Amino acid sequence: MFKKLVLGAWCLALSLSPCYAAEDLTQIESYLNNIKNLSANFTQQSEAGTVAGKFYLARNSESAKGEVGKMRVEYLAEPKIVITVNGAVLSYYDVELDEISRLSTNTTPASFLTRPNISFAAKDIEVTKVTKESGQISVSLVKKNRKDAGEFTLIFDLNPLRFVKMKVKNDLEQIVTVTLSDIDFKSEIPNKNFVIGSKK
Repeated sequence: MFKKLVLGAWCLALSLSPCYAAEDLTQIESYLNNIKNLSANFTQQSEAGTVAGKFYLARNSESAKGEVGKMRVEYLAEPKIVITVNGAVLSYYDVELDEISRLSTNTTPASFLTRPNISFAAKDIEVTKVTKESGQISVSLVKKNRKDAGEFTLIFDLNPLRFVKMKVKNDLEQIVTVTLSDIDFKSEIPNKNFVIGSKK
């Protein structure tokens, strides 16, 4: 159950009524495309409970030079799980069982943050909702070719713009919320962080 929920969370005509939406989306695109390194602690909340971990994202940095961005999600509690997105491959590593599962990121929302150019106008992306409230803005989207993979929501603080949270809602209406803290945009992330190898 935990594996299914975790994989579902990390593997997930622009009809926007507010007149500010297009301008806000352009600003968010620029912000995300200019991230080189992002390291943070996170708290994940779902119906399975609350777990803590470490989140790493490298884009346009030495770790991701000449490639698409890379991502690592490391759960610190039992069962210890590490997920990486490296190129077109998402790897799920169960540390205790020393088992690795791999799947393509092309049909999952996880590929959105690691693509070379982040654009809400991309042909495979549909923005479902943009909401501004309580000093934050959230953008919800789905992959057009895999709407069953879930709705992926990015949440940012405003003034200044700052990436702070993600949500994934799957086809069963289950919601996983990942809140970032202690965010570091300056430290270079070693490339080895995005490589998973079995001990076997």
